[in-house]
Amino acid sequence: MKRAYNGSNRGLRRRKGGWFFRIDGSVSIFLIMVLAFVFLFNAVLIDYARIAAATTQGERLARAGIRSVLSAYDVELREKYGLFASGGTDGNMLLSSVLNDNLHESGRSDAFNLIQMGVESSTVAWSRPLGEYDIFRRQIIEEMKYKAPIDFALELGGKFKPLSGAMAEASQVTKVLRALQPLYDEREEALDLMMERRKQAAESGRAMLQLIMNPPGDSLQQSTLGEVSTAADIAAQYDDFVYKYTWDMNRDSREPARYTYPLSRYSQESAQVIQRIPQVMNAFREQHNVFIDQAQSALLRARELNDEMKVVLEQSRSNGSGKRDRARDWDIPGSSSDEIDSDPLDKLREQEDSLILDQADFTGIEEHLAAQKRGFESLEPLTAALPGVLAEFSGLYSNGSRMIEAVLAAAGSVGDYLGSYGASGSLIEAELAALEEHRSSDKQRKQWEKEAKVKLGDAMKIIDKIRELSDRAGEAMQRYETLQKYYEEILSLNKGLDEAGKEGQTSSDPYTAGSSAMTNMDGVYDVMTNALTGTRDRLFQTEYTALYFPHFDVSALSSMASGMGGSDVDRLAAQMDPHAQELEYILYGFHNPAGNIAAAYGEIFAMRLAIRTMEGFVKKAGIGNPLAVLAAALLYGIEQAVQDMLRLCKDGSIPLSEFIPAQLTYRDYLRLFLMMHGSGESQLSRMLAVIRLNTGINPAERNTYASANIRFGLRLWFLPGMVRLLNYSGVLAGDVEGKVYYRKIQADSAY
Repeated sequence: MKRAYNGSNRGLRRRKGGWFFRIDGSVSIFLIMVLAFVFLFNAVLIDYARIAAATTQGERLARAGIRSVLSAYDVELREKYGLFASGGTDGNMLLSSVLNDNLHESGRSDAFNLIQMGVESSTVAWSRPLGEYDIFRRQIIEEMKYKAPIDFALELGGKFKPLSGAMAEASQVTKVLRALQPLYDEREEALDLMMERRKQAAESGRAMLQLIMNPPGDSLQQSTLGEVSTAADIAAQYDDFVYKYTWDMNRDSREPARYTYPLSRYSQESAQVIQRIPQVMNAFREQHNVFIDQAQSALLRARELNDEMKVVLEQSRSNGSGKRDRARDWDIPGSSSDEIDSDPLDKLREQEDSLILDQADFTGIEEHLAAQKRGFESLEPLTAALPGVLAEFSGLYSNGSRMIEAVLAAAGSVGDYLGSYGASGSLIEAELAALEEHRSSDKQRKQWEKEAKVKLGDAMKIIDKIRELSDRAGEAMQRYETLQKYYEEILSLNKGLDEAGKEGQTSSDPYTAGSSAMTNMDGVYDVMTNALTGTRDRLFQTEYTALYFPHFDVSALSSMASGMGGSDVDRLAAQMDPHAQELEYILYGFHNPAGNIAAAYGEIFAMRLAIRTMEGFVKKAGIGNPLAVLAAALLYGIEQAVQDMLRLCKDGSIPLSEFIPAQLTYRDYLRLFLMMHGSGESQLSRMLAVIRLNTGINPAERNTYASANIRFGLRLWFLPGMVRLLNYSGVLAGDVEGKVYYRKIQADSAY
């Protein structure tokens, strides 16, 4: 039976199974669902956009805040030393103030703030104190990277460039002649010893000659019986001996013997003389052989030294070949292109070969020595035969003339040998004269060496007097002790090693002092070349030190340099304070008032000695003998360097050279020495110690790097749960707590 239906069936659809449902409003429901999804998406997107904008704004605020914190640097450090470090103001307070000022809402009631941010917390962490070497060095580079190269090139490099070629040649000449000089002197001493031993070998036969005939002569006259002390007496008295012996033998038996005593005396003394001849000859032979062996050893040593001189000369030329002028690559606008004429130095180097003895010279000496040995061998047979001939004196029928001839022959051979090779011997003196030909300037050279040593000693006495000024330091020593304490604290902070100052001791030997001065001058040109063509860190530190730290008033030493004594004692005492010699202290590092001044004075003197010695080579090259030229150049250099130091103390500056009138001040010399010795960590420690002494600011407590950690909060408008889900997925980097999104931002900055 069908169920009756009275109404309309529009809008209804029949389902299987007999049920019906309505389809009215399905579009509306669909649109509502779509709009709900769009709303959800837009809500999340709006909060995400607000979060992104807040993050960007927070990062900008953090950077602005940390820059504001760093703006509170220490003004005293900046004005006095060009350094930036925290000024002691509370960084947390500064950061909080900057953030609050930037996030503060305006007073308008109709204002709408899309990004309502708040600061949950903010902190500042300081690090990298100025007392650390890397930090301090970086700030020096930033301060000097534009000024240092220009100042150094124009003020120093341009002045030294024209001097480079001549100084390089002078350095080479000084070093090779310095190496040759002791070898030359030792070789000549060996040759002198050889000649002396040859003379002694010949003179060892003087006793033999006196035993044969004294005084020697070319003839021998008959004489009556008397004292018999030589072989000549035996031969000369023999005929009288025979006569008197015959007379006594043939006398009347009733008469007493008249000549018994003279005859007995003649026989006894003649026997003694004959017995002594072999003994004296053996002693002569032994001494002669010893002296000749020593002469040969001395000659061998002279040859070895001569070979060493050849090696030194060859090595110096091979090492010097191919070297170019170090200053040629210095590109300095406006620098002089005129160079000192080094032709005299080139010619001097060509004359170095004259110091070497040729092989022919030694061959000639060996031949002379062999001739002397042959001369000795020729006299031995005559002296050896003499006792046998003289032994016939006891007979009545011996040949007296034969005795005389044997005596004259033996005496003549020994006398000729002594006349040739003994003291003032003709042949030995001729050989000495030949040796003296290549020593023509040695006597004058020795005199110049002696004068140079005296004048150098006088200069060293001035340095010793400067060192003694420490005894008058008084209160300055207390400040040096404080300075040393600060220095050690900086070393401890950086875990560095104490590099104690080492004062260069100028040798009292002119050759050593000159060679050392030339080596130091080579070092000056090397570091200048590196600074002007390559590495600049050393240059930056050098120029920074010279710019910001005062140096000693060298005019206070004028009376001492002139030898007038201590007329400026009070002025010198004031200059002993570390504040008056900061640059010298940083350079040398002596924690006593006078040590740094003495070191600077000595090093300037050494540089002046090198430059003036170069001038001496140019002026004295005409002397000829290279070693004599070296001695004359050193004497000239020492004399002029002493005068230069006096002018420097009086005027504050001196010309670089007689050939280059460019002026160099006391400060300029210290800048050069800083280039040679500076850029080390010990110099950085001393600079920081001086800064602390002058300002009372401990660089270890003043930082240069700040890190801000800020936690911002942003209230979410829609669906914090969805934002939390996004945060879990890693899309966002913050945290959601309740309806607030929090984000941590870090900003770092440094001076």
